[in-house]
This record gives sequence, C-alpha cells and structure tokens, in this order.
Amino acid sequence: MTQMVLQSVATKDIAATLHVSAYTVQDHLKSIFDKAGVRSSRELISRVYFDQYAQRLNEPHAPSGFYASTP
Repeated sequence: MTQMVLQSVATKDIAATLHVSAYTVQDHLKSIFDKAGVRSSRELISRVYFDQYAQRLNEPHAPSGFYASTP
C-alpha cells in the first residue's frame, strides 16, 4: 500500500486494487502515517525521499540500478 501512495495512486484505486473499501485504506494509511511521523501522503513522500534517497544522490549505482555497495 505504501508503494501505491508513493506512486500517487488515489485512495479509491488502492481500494479497488486491494479489494477492500476506501475506509479500510484510510484506516491503514492513518497507521502508516503515524508510524512514519507524518500527517499526509505528501509528507510521507517527502519523508521517504529525504530519508532514503536524497542523501544517496551521489553514490554509484550497480548495473541493476540499485545503489552499489561501498567498501
């Protein structure tokens, strides 16, 4: 579900994909937001970007596209 939020998929589309109600999606999103310490999808996207990606911008990539491990 978090991946879909990061891809800006609408709540109703997440619900349809997961075969649950939009209310269930909202309940799960509240839990995700609480755990991440954010209050919205935009804040979650920002948190993931700055915590996981921005600090590694200058690291080399492996042929797979993932970050190459550094010695």
